[in-house]
Amino acid sequence: MMNGAYSFVSNAAIRIGSDVFEVISDGSHYLNGVLNHDLLTVGGFGISKMSERVCEGKEFKRCSDVISFIVELIDRSSISIKVASSMIHVDVKGSYGTFDGSAGLMGTYPSEHIGKLARDGQTNVQDADIFAQEWQVLEHEPKLFHTSRFPQHPQECIPAVQGSAIGRSLQEVDQEVRAAAEEACSHVDGHEYEFCIFDVLATGDYGMAATIYGR
Repeated sequence: MMNGAYSFVSNAAIRIGSDVFEVISDGSHYLNGVLNHDLLTVGGFGISKMSERVCEGKEFKRCSDVISFIVELIDRSSISIKVASSMIHVDVKGSYGTFDGSAGLMGTYPSEHIGKLARDGQTNVQDADIFAQEWQVLEHEPKLFHTSRFPQHPQECIPAVQGSAIGRSLQEVDQEVRAAAEEACSHVDGHEYEFCIFDVLATGDYGMAATIYGR
């Protein structure tokens, strides 16, 4: 961790109908509040679990263990929750017909706006702290996670860490360390290549290049 200055997803929860499925970064899960409940369905859709060891980089020496939970939806759509390097990664796959008209914190589908959107799906919000306050779960809204962590509304969200100091710290890393990060991320294409290098340098976890950024 670079001066404690990065955030990550530690829990992910899905509600379908009245069922709630939650995954924790240590690989455990809750189904309707029951720890490590036998996985069957959530909202009538089947859940599968898979564990594997993923390796990337030169001679595939950068390895990490991965646990994947997959909720199979209709029309070959799915929600995948991956646990790797003590972090959670969520991947949603589907068709236009399945997700047309969807809106949320990550934007709309199809994407009709650029930038961070407010809850109305129209207003652009550039300030990170205002964006966090906009999407904070309100006290009268249902809670999906099995525990409530500080802060809870009406307490305000914790202000975002300014990125300039982090950027300078990462630019000043030893060239040998950066070269190792570049080698670990060599399988990643496009704009995610720099994201991969940043994450590896910030966390010091080279295995995440094989898991979070795996093929």
